[in-house]
Amino acid sequence: MKWITARRRHPLAGYVVVILALALFGVGYAAVAPTSDQAQAQTLAADAPSPEDVDVAEGKTIFDQTCASCHGLDGSGGEFGPDLRDVGPAAIDFQVSTGRMPSMNPDAQMPRKPMVMTEQELANLIAYYNESIRNGDNGAEVPYDVPDVAPDFADFEPLRSDFDSDEAYHEAVEEAEAEYQAALEEYEAEYDDYISGADDTEMGMRLYLTNCAHCHGWSGGGGALTDGRWAPEIHDSTPREIYEAMVSGPGAMPMFSDGVLAPEEKQELISYVKTLQAEPNAGGIFDLQRVGQVAEGLIGWVVGLALIVACAIWITAKQRAHD
Repeated sequence: MKWITARRRHPLAGYVVVILALALFGVGYAAVAPTSDQAQAQTLAADAPSPEDVDVAEGKTIFDQTCASCHGLDGSGGEFGPDLRDVGPAAIDFQVSTGRMPSMNPDAQMPRKPMVMTEQELANLIAYYNESIRNGDNGAEVPYDVPDVAPDFADFEPLRSDFDSDEAYHEAVEEAEAEYQAALEEYEAEYDDYISGADDTEMGMRLYLTNCAHCHGWSGGGGALTDGRWAPEIHDSTPREIYEAMVSGPGAMPMFSDGVLAPEEKQELISYVKTLQAEPNAGGIFDLQRVGQVAEGLIGWVVGLALIVACAIWITAKQRAHD
């Protein structure tokens, strides 16, 4: 106790307490601040499903079991969920394919998670929504012409239990591998065509910095918003997910309809975001999450000046003690 009492009277004791308090506050906030899950959605690039490919009755069952408890049997909303009748199928596809819905906590912002249903079930759900829930043509359509996630071999791989012999199973695996490679090549061609179709990088950058960077960050790393919410990072977002987010305005995000940003402008913006995703991070261990040159420069100046002030205080205290 005598040691603590003696040190408490030291000229630098007050500054040490302030610095420790600030450090503890920063560490505590970082520990409890909401973060977004970066799991990849399971949606494959595909054309709009035809009526023969969907089961509206199963879609109704899925809606009644997973959506109606919050949004109502007719989609008109309730105490725990908003009205879905005017949001459009793009909003349904975005929320479900990124795993944000169904939600176990309607009062909290949902992070990105793996999708809880299959692609076919999602297609059935959207078909039922369009037929029985949607109010006319309100809301945006699913942009099936915009590429999404690359196909996964697990979606083609046969089950061993479905075959009586190893030979038949291995033949089925070879066929599945061929189908997967064909689907992958088709997806890559579609993706390259869409991204390369945007030829004005400067326009895409201006659109992103004007409309997106103040929430999602200069580098797309996301950031904190008011009321404990956050703008998710978009490094792993697919072109379709970005497009659907723009036309549906999830959470606190404003809606950018085709009247606000034309499809061609959205394509330029998305292409620029993909360049951000591909850009290597050269910031080292002190990259500050790539918040941007201006912000990083400001932080550098603040930290540098703080160190200079601390050194000045230390030198003054030493001289005072010497005198």
